[in-house]
Amino acid sequence: MEKYRILIIEDNVDTRKFLEAMLGKEFEILTAENGVIGIDYARNKSPDLILLDIMLPILSGYDACSLLKKDEKTKRIPIIFLSAKNSVPDITQGLNAGADDYIPKPFDYKELVARIQARLRKNLESSVQPIQVGDLRIDPGNREVTFSGKKAQLTLTEFDILRCLAAKAGAVVSREEILKDVWRDESSKTNDRTIDVHIRALRRKIPSLTKHVISIYGVGYRYEK
Repeated sequence: MEKYRILIIEDNVDTRKFLEAMLGKEFEILTAENGVIGIDYARNKSPDLILLDIMLPILSGYDACSLLKKDEKTKRIPIIFLSAKNSVPDITQGLNAGADDYIPKPFDYKELVARIQARLRKNLESSVQPIQVGDLRIDPGNREVTFSGKKAQLTLTEFDILRCLAAKAGAVVSREEILKDVWRDESSKTNDRTIDVHIRALRRKIPSLTKHVISIYGVGYRYEK
């Protein structure tokens, strides 16, 4: 069976070699020591997922992530930040740059593998019928979202949260339900406030969602038809 291809963009030699040695048991590994080389590999070597450090030479991880998510050729590749920068503002900035997940260093190896596998499973989900709620249309097969006919550029996590809410339009979806649907095996290890960061990003990218994605205090969210 062909292995998934993981691109590791990390400037620290020891960390890069450790990740390559450990993950190489389960995945095909590509490595890059800076963001410029990493972007080139992402465009030309078609990785299935990218592990990205933030404090990189030449081009920061934030900037590299933003460029990758704006590029038609690489925007659908899941990106997980691995970084020693672990404050809430750091994590928020990483998710706002387009990352699909953020794991602070030092990390647990088993947790890292579980999160990688969860992201890869998301990308392999088979096509299902599009979801249409008013002006919102979600195409799970192509992972595309349009509102009033205008396409929105969302991260994989933003897409999954919006899909989760739209699929249950009119009903209140608890934070726990969203975590289990989007983060699956890692739901118990994910801070539910991460959902709020992604919701803010959704409202920023699709301003009309402000009146459709309603916060239910102390419970979760509802997509208002």
